[in-house]
Amino acid sequence: MGQQQSGFVVEIASPRLGRFQALPQKDPEEEESSSPLSSPSGSEWRIISNPCSEMFGTQRLRGLIHKLYKQQKLFNEGDAKLIFTALHALDPAADILLPLLTVISNATAHQSNQVILRENRITHRISEMVTSGVTLSKGGRVMLMQCLANMAVSRENDSILSPCIPRVIDRLSTGDETEASVAMQALTNLSIHITKDQVEMYSRCLPRVLSRIWIRGEPSLDALRLLVNLSCCPDLVPHILGSKIVNGVLCVLDTDKAEILIRAITWILCMSSAVDALHITYDKLIPFIIDPFGNPSHTMYHAIFGHRARIELEKRIELLVKHPQPDISKKCLRLLEILSQASLPSFFLPFHPFQIPLPPAAGFH
Repeated sequence: MGQQQSGFVVEIASPRLGRFQALPQKDPEEEESSSPLSSPSGSEWRIISNPCSEMFGTQRLRGLIHKLYKQQKLFNEGDAKLIFTALHALDPAADILLPLLTVISNATAHQSNQVILRENRITHRISEMVTSGVTLSKGGRVMLMQCLANMAVSRENDSILSPCIPRVIDRLSTGDETEASVAMQALTNLSIHITKDQVEMYSRCLPRVLSRIWIRGEPSLDALRLLVNLSCCPDLVPHILGSKIVNGVLCVLDTDKAEILIRAITWILCMSSAVDALHITYDKLIPFIIDPFGNPSHTMYHAIFGHRARIELEKRIELLVKHPQPDISKKCLRLLEILSQASLPSFFLPFHPFQIPLPPAAGFH
C-alpha cells in the first residue's frame, strides 16, 4: 500500500494563465509510510502551482489598481511584483489590462516609481509588449504607447526601450490620430541622444513626420518637438533637407502660439547651424534627395534655404526679433546672424537638370 505510486493527476489552474506542470501525486495518507526509494528519482514529489491563481480568483488585482489610481501614488516592491506577474499572465483581450496600463503610465511621473519599475522588470515587459506587436484594443494600444513614452523620459531606460524604435516609427502612419500622436511623443523622448548607428533607422520616420507638420490647417506641436530633436543630430540634417518639400513650411512662423513658434524657430536654427558648419550645398545633398527624379528644387533644402525662400525667411525672422518673449527674440537674432554669415553656402539653384529639349515642331510636307 505504501510502496506504490498513485497515478492521479492534479490540474492546478487554467493553461491560459501560464505554463504549468501536471505531476503524478502521492496519496497524502502515504506520506509517512513511503520511503525515498519509492520515487524513481529518490526525491519527493512537489505540486507546482500558478502564482497568479489566487490573484485572478479574487479581486486582489482590481483592488490594487483602484488603490494605486485613487490613493497611493508610489509603488512598493510588492505592488511591482504583482503588476509584473499580471502583465505576463493577463490575456491581451482582458478588460482589466487597460486600467493596469493606465496605472503604470501615471506612476512614471515619479522618478522613484521609474526605478522600481525598472528593477522589477516592468519596463522590460512594456518594451517586450511593444516590440512583439501584441494585439490589443485601440485603447490598449494607445495606453501601451503612452507607457513607453513616459518611461523614455528616464535616460536610464534608454538601452531597455531602444529596441522599440522601429515599431514606434511604424505606428506614426497608423490611421488613428490619437495613437499616431502618442507614438510621436514616444519617439521624441527616445530621440534625445541619437547615435550614428541609429541615423538610418530614424531617417525612415522623416517623410511621416514632415507630412504631419500641418494637421487640419494648424502647425503640429508634436511634429515640431520631434523635428527639433532630429535636427540636433548633425548626421540627420542632410536627410531632413533632402526630404520631399512641405508646402508652406515657413508659414509655421506665422503662428500666435508661443510654444509652437519657439520650436519652429529652434528647428530652423538647428538646421541653419548644421548647414553653416557642414557647408551643405545642393551638390552635397544629392545622395539624400528623396525625389525620384533627384530634383533639388523639390527638397526641404530649397523650401527653406533656396534663394526666394531665404529672403522670405529673413523677413519673417526680422519681424520676430521684436517678440516680447526673450527666448524667441534671442533665437531669432542668432538665426539672422547665421543667415548673414559669408561662410554660409550660396542657396541659388545652380542649374535645372530637368530641362528636356522640346521636339522640333511638326511641319507640313
